Amino acid sequence: MDDDKEVLVAGFDLKTTLKRIDPELRREFFSAWPPLAELDWSQLGKKRQVDHLFDALQKLTSDEKREVNLLLRTFERLKETCGLRVLLEELQQQAPEHVATWGEIKSRMDKVVWTYLNAKSVFEEAVIFARADRLSNTRWAHRWPGVQCGEFSAASDRIEDLKHSLVEHHNGELRGDRCEIHHYARQNGAEYLFAYLPDWPEDFLVFNRDGHLETLDLPTAFNILFVFSPTNGVLEMIASGGLNTLHSLRKRFYGAMTRTEVEDIPPDRPAFELDHLLADGFTFSGHDIARVERVSVTRLLVCPRVEGLDIEGLQPRFRAETSWPRVVETLDRMLAGVSLDRSQVGVEEIWIRVQCVGDGQRSGRRFTMRVTPRGSDLKSLDDDNIRVVGEGCLRAWGIDRD
Repeated sequence: MDDDKEVLVAGFDLKTTLKRIDPELRREFFSAWPPLAELDWSQLGKKRQVDHLFDALQKLTSDEKREVNLLLRTFERLKETCGLRVLLEELQQQAPEHVATWGEIKSRMDKVVWTYLNAKSVFEEAVIFARADRLSNTRWAHRWPGVQCGEFSAASDRIEDLKHSLVEHHNGELRGDRCEIHHYARQNGAEYLFAYLPDWPEDFLVFNRDGHLETLDLPTAFNILFVFSPTNGVLEMIASGGLNTLHSLRKRFYGAMTRTEVEDIPPDRPAFELDHLLADGFTFSGHDIARVERVSVTRLLVCPRVEGLDIEGLQPRFRAETSWPRVVETLDRMLAGVSLDRSQVGVEEIWIRVQCVGDGQRSGRRFTMRVTPRGSDLKSLDDDNIRVVGEGCLRAWGIDRD
């Protein structure tokens, strides 16, 4: 496989992604690139007929391949439940005339591609909000209880004050002297402020046409996100850094946007601990053996704790019969492929499948818990007894330490 082709298909199965798109939407989307518009699309009229398109994609220029790659990756991310929810929210707010048509589309992928083609501004904002919602369940997300403060305003003078304050905050860290802030009001009443520092050194670096490194500007590459709820004064922030950094950023936000000086208070601590699951020797044991027959992990999301990498995380999925030692072995191989090891990553999400003991005549109940540092979905289960079993497991495994 040549280098250009590797750039196009790395990280996902290209043919599988192509087959997920309705043929008419596929033709409309790919025809935006002149070499692809000239294809004989009559040979691509069925979902599984993608070979000619696949071959034509390999003949695009490196820049064109990079553009296609980024869009297809984005489509894959947005077709998940979180992404579709955000797409619908934005359609309802920005383009309600499209909601009925969007609701009639059956395929998740087709919903995403249709939105890209018919409501581009909705798509672009959904990309950003979906990533923000995913990151809100990671350890980079911090939340402070509400405080008394002045009235929030997103007036231009206050936005400018916050820009200058953030540049001042990063002074001396070689992160440039410019800052851009994009403000959005979500339907839930929350005010979102995305801060971009164009000279941030962790931006993706790619080779341009002249063979020189340049920064690849991605719509998802915000550096700091502030989410403020004016009704109760609660502030959530997605940002890296220690407690002193977080205190500084919080003060700068309240000072600029509410004209209020606030005292330092610690953020709410994460509900659950997950990183210890990757320690050598950890086993899913200690739970109520009389009620739990088998435990397996079906999905795992780990994210780097070191800077300067161009990946956000790795998310392998596993068959239910895969043992935990095999899961760890697989993860080790994946991490080695990106020059990392378990000590350099943290667990941001884990799906744990629990098989309960039966009564001798029937198999026991089976349930899956999705757990992040910020919480779990146990409360959504409709069986109180199952919730009790799940909560007991989380305590036994050292996840819930309250």
